[in-house]
Amino acid sequence: MSKFHAKFILTIFIVTFTLPAQAVERFINFPAIGQCTGTYVRYRSDPDTESEILGRLNAPERVVVFGQTAVDGEVWYEIGNPHGQDSAFVFGKYIRPLFNTTSQQSTIHKLIFDILMEYGLTEEHDDYDGPNVKRKYDKAGNLVKIEAWREGCTFGDISIGDGVNKLEEVIGTPEHWDEEEWNYELEGVMITFQLKNGKITRMIYEEE
Repeated sequence: MSKFHAKFILTIFIVTFTLPAQAVERFINFPAIGQCTGTYVRYRSDPDTESEILGRLNAPERVVVFGQTAVDGEVWYEIGNPHGQDSAFVFGKYIRPLFNTTSQQSTIHKLIFDILMEYGLTEEHDDYDGPNVKRKYDKAGNLVKIEAWREGCTFGDISIGDGVNKLEEVIGTPEHWDEEEWNYELEGVMITFQLKNGKITRMIYEEE
């Protein structure tokens, strides 16, 4: 084998095994929503493998991520304790952002975060105490659909009865819209605002 061919093969090997690491998504801002990627993943009282085990997570369970810290060169995430009032810590490699790096920088991402936090994030931790709404959860207990139509219901800063000017102010104008419906999409999430006379009458959050 010539030196040229050997160098070429080595280059292909390096590129092939470097790209996946570069493609790993990271959290842009905190707090954020993360998703567990492992099975029986321990979360602890402190960012230390010797600290108290408070519970376990299983994919694709979701958690609120408040921040990160490095211990001996390894990343730990501080999360909302799924089974308690205090925060907890989980080894970073088992938690990924719910949305990719680009999506996290959008105004729609902020709205999605606000919606999921407002309505409870998971079936087990349903903290919403506003007007009645319809909700649907997946097999892992993650909130995947919300239908709100009663006066007083909100999606983040947007409420039933607001006009389209409020939508433009908060999240901008969608690519596709008409006088009866405005739709916003982000990585498999659709947020629909149904309108009558320019006012919001129903709001729907739905994941594929």
